[in-house]
Order: sequence, then C-alpha cells, then structure tokens
Amino acid sequence: MASLRTVLAVLIAFSPVVAAAQKENPALRPYESCSFPDGLSVTDVQPMPPDVRDRPAKTKQGEKSVPLLAGRRITFSYPGADPYVSVKVEQLPPDNYALNKRYLLEDFDDIVASDKGVAKNTTRPARISAFNVTGLDRKAISGNTLGIYMLMDDTTHVVSTIYLLNPKQSHIKTIEDYSRQRDTFLYNYTRCIRNNQNGVLFGVSK
Repeated sequence: MASLRTVLAVLIAFSPVVAAAQKENPALRPYESCSFPDGLSVTDVQPMPPDVRDRPAKTKQGEKSVPLLAGRRITFSYPGADPYVSVKVEQLPPDNYALNKRYLLEDFDDIVASDKGVAKNTTRPARISAFNVTGLDRKAISGNTLGIYMLMDDTTHVVSTIYLLNPKQSHIKTIEDYSRQRDTFLYNYTRCIRNNQNGVLFGVSK
C-alpha cells in the first residue's frame, strides 16, 4: 500500500524504549482501555517518544507539519494471535485545530490518490458515535495492511489513525469477511471510547 510512509510512522515513531516514560493523559486514556466480547483486546500501549512534536502531512500546499501534544500506539490482538489492529492516537493543540485537521484529511486523500490498489470508502456514514470518520480499503485481500481509517474528535482534538492488519493466521479470506470485521471493530471501538469517556463499562473494559 502506498501508505507505507504512514505505516512505517506508526511502527517506528512509537518505541518500547520510552514506555516507562509514558504519562497519563485524560484525553487519550479512553482509547487505551477497550476489550470486546469476541475476545479482541488491547495487548500493547506505547507512548509517543518525547522528541516527537509533529507529524508530516502532504497537502495541496505542499508538505506541512501538524503539531502534536501527545500520542499513543495501541495494539489490539485476539488471544494467541498476531496483532489485528494498530491504532495511532494523537492529540492536536486546540489552536489552529481546524487547519491541521484539514491538512491530515488532505494527506489521507494523497495516500488514496497515490495507490491504485486502494479505494476510499464512500459508503460508510461520515460520522460514527459522533466521530468524524474517513477511511480507505485495499481492493483485494493481500499485503500487511487491509485498511486505514481516521477518527477525529473535534471536542478533545484527538485524531486516531486505525490500521486494519492482515495477520497470517487470520480467518479473513474475502472482502466480505474483511468488511464485516472492519465494521464490527469500528462500531465497537468508537462505542467503547465514548462509554469510557462517560464512565460506562463496555464489554470487558479494563
């Protein structure tokens, strides 16, 4: 997927070496503590390294830098299986949030335009559980990443980039399998985040 630059960012920019330096962040905590009835749960949380202060974005005006206040990389897995989802959760400053949000959306569109093997999902609602949602899917079940979805919370200024992975032992064999599991995850995760924000238990939330 041409979004390899983005996938590498989520795998490299968050390092286990700095895990001990992770600080509690009330805006990010609701994203870190979700487990679901089908057995999917958070298996790893890594903080954004202290020297990371922004992320690059390819926009219509050229390369831009989007400032970041805090971030996490959250991994979801089924019991005994390789990671199924990797989520990069980042909090943007309130100043110029609308502009930086636009930069990230333009960067997302650039990913779609640069890879003929993916397509933007135009069939899903633009909002799920009051999150603004945009996403792309690979046209075939191949490669390490089958889809990328971005959730934007305009109230907390938190942007989550969700990487739907293709683990070797996955039961996903068809596009229909993938679409069904993708929709289930997006529904459950956004609902869990909102419930966590409201102090409501969901599934087996930690």
